Amino acid sequence: MHCRWLTVAVLLLSVGCAHSKRAPEAELPKYEHVFQKPLAEALAATRQLLEEQGYTFEETEDPNQLVTTWSEPDRAGSRNTTYTRYLVTGVSVAPRQSVVRIFRMTQQAAGNDVEWKKVWWKVYMERWEQEANPFVKEVDFGQDDAMTKRLSMLRGAQHGTRDLDLEQALTLRLESAPSVEVLAGNAAEEKRPTAVRAPEFYLERWKDELPAEGPCTTSVRGLPELLHPGLTLLIGEQLGSNEAPDVVGHVVCQAAQTGLAVVLGLSLPETEQARVDAYLSSPGAPADQDALLEGRFWTRTYQDGRSSRAVMDLIDRMRALRAAGLRVTVVAYDTDVLNGSERDAAQARVWTKRRATKPDEVQVVLAGNTHTQMQKGTQWDPSFTPMAHLMKENRSLIVLDMSYAQGTRWGCDLDRDSKLVCGIVGATPAPAVAARPGLSPYIQMRKTSATESLQGLLYVGKLTTSLPALLGPRMAPPTDPAQAPRMPGRDQPLPGIF
Repeated sequence: MHCRWLTVAVLLLSVGCAHSKRAPEAELPKYEHVFQKPLAEALAATRQLLEEQGYTFEETEDPNQLVTTWSEPDRAGSRNTTYTRYLVTGVSVAPRQSVVRIFRMTQQAAGNDVEWKKVWWKVYMERWEQEANPFVKEVDFGQDDAMTKRLSMLRGAQHGTRDLDLEQALTLRLESAPSVEVLAGNAAEEKRPTAVRAPEFYLERWKDELPAEGPCTTSVRGLPELLHPGLTLLIGEQLGSNEAPDVVGHVVCQAAQTGLAVVLGLSLPETEQARVDAYLSSPGAPADQDALLEGRFWTRTYQDGRSSRAVMDLIDRMRALRAAGLRVTVVAYDTDVLNGSERDAAQARVWTKRRATKPDEVQVVLAGNTHTQMQKGTQWDPSFTPMAHLMKENRSLIVLDMSYAQGTRWGCDLDRDSKLVCGIVGATPAPAVAARPGLSPYIQMRKTSATESLQGLLYVGKLTTSLPALLGPRMAPPTDPAQAPRMPGRDQPLPGIF
């Protein structure tokens, strides 16, 4: 397939708009979605999506285009046939930003029985038609002028429409996958990034006096109906956003304000517990913040969102709640030396053992959404047993999926060379958890059977990126995506993911 032909096809699409019937306005894209991915990676995912649906591809001279082979005629033998194919065009907006458009191309071929003189000739040509490909460049037309004209017709104008269903499927594939968590274990570290210690780096809550209305400024609708002594609230999130830690902070504050003892579980390695405890008992001044961030977890090469600025702020908020007299604490319940089901089993043991010694405490556990699923198995490990599944015998367990509107977050992903790269990525919710932006936080419960743990949604709003804590307090990514901070990959095996 020559690039010249593709250019002509696109031009024909443009010119034909003035004379063809437009698609309903509801079916037209309102805007172009920009993936936080290099164009090569976005196109590779598009190719995989179409291959899974049985399509094959032709070679193109333009690396930013994909073209599937023409489909078989839907009315073979009638000489009135429709051929279809997919044309994918990619646009590189920035080194790590791209747009992908998927067109479903159709072309109709019309026959005329008057041209054919004898029945036996018609039968012969119909058999030939079922085996021939009218789009092959080199075709032996023979001496038949009618056949030459007919093949020329097939090379005429084509029609294309955006396949929005496929584009949505591509968006979900690229932007709604579970968050990747990087376990450093005993891997050798590269030189750590230089910590920013300018005055504007530090959180300033330690300077503020307690507001007259109390420490809890935002209520989460639907939470009071769930609160009771001994509640375990397991909340799954997409890592690296500002919104999830912020709303979880509201949940803890609202629960503690009722007089209940509340423990917040964060997916930090247990080796960070001593630093967390020291910080919770400190004034939270700059020197205290420096001490909290000295741990390897905050300074490791791969920052996967669990060590974000928003998480640091959530810990500081718990310190402030304790200073205000509320009964809250923080537990670092994760491990950095186990992988897969063993890691989740260790996480679950932390909470089952704590429940046995503190039966009335309210547990609010924040975790990546892979660990909070109730069923066994993932795409990469059918035998994977998540933490939530191991905790389901707890009759006071409530599992909440994060509901959110499309935005961005900080996360890690494998590039085309299977190297881990961490940075700003897109966040598109699956339909089951999608919601419009601008609403106040709320909990919405789902119907479950009498034998299942209660499950629901925690709405947090449109996601925005929370950078790693050591990168400072910037509230938004740079205007130029090419300048967005990123953690580079390494040419060595990863110590572990999930």
